[in-house]
Amino acid sequence: MRAVIFDMDGVIVDSELQWRLAAQSFYRRLLPHWRDEDNDKIVGLGVLDLYHWLVKEYSLTTGKDIFLADCHALARVVYGERVSLTPGFKELLGDLRRRRIPVALASSSPKAWVQMVLQRFALEGAFAAQAVADDVLEGRTKPEPDLYQLVLSRLGLTAAGCLAIEDSTYGVRAAKRAGLRCAALRNGANDAQDLSQADFELSGLENAGYELLISRLNAA
Repeated sequence: MRAVIFDMDGVIVDSELQWRLAAQSFYRRLLPHWRDEDNDKIVGLGVLDLYHWLVKEYSLTTGKDIFLADCHALARVVYGERVSLTPGFKELLGDLRRRRIPVALASSSPKAWVQMVLQRFALEGAFAAQAVADDVLEGRTKPEPDLYQLVLSRLGLTAAGCLAIEDSTYGVRAAKRAGLRCAALRNGANDAQDLSQADFELSGLENAGYELLISRLNAA
């Protein structure tokens, strides 16, 4: 295993669940016909791609600047107050680092949101490389492969032997399009996500150390 690349939302922290809980009134205010199940369609989208998707699919009329400002305000609550680290993440991170396996981060979230998580949970400096939404062109976050291609470039690696850990349909698709092997994490909030393109699934990160990841990869 040459590197492990983590998604952030739903993998490092339980933000997909917290967004779902915090944003119900937000989406219903913008789109009166919004339903709970509509949340499953947007998991893994970057905020700019989400805006364009809502305009196209739901005829959202709110201006982009207002929408982004409201999302950033909500993000300060979600990431600054509500999210928790995924159980087992720090232990897995420590195991990989002890074995000198590079760990990296590929997130469709804006840099400001990622920084809130890294600072709050003392993860600054934990990753050998990062790629976030600000680093790619608009419309090129997941499910496009650009974030993974960029983070591989920053690691100085090709996709061969590298593993991505994702929790969404879009995230898995992005990793596979970039040529990586992919572990899909079931986190209790993503049962509706189609993760069938992943090489294998994890039911959690607790006890998901290097040895387990290697054995699952070899069996896939």
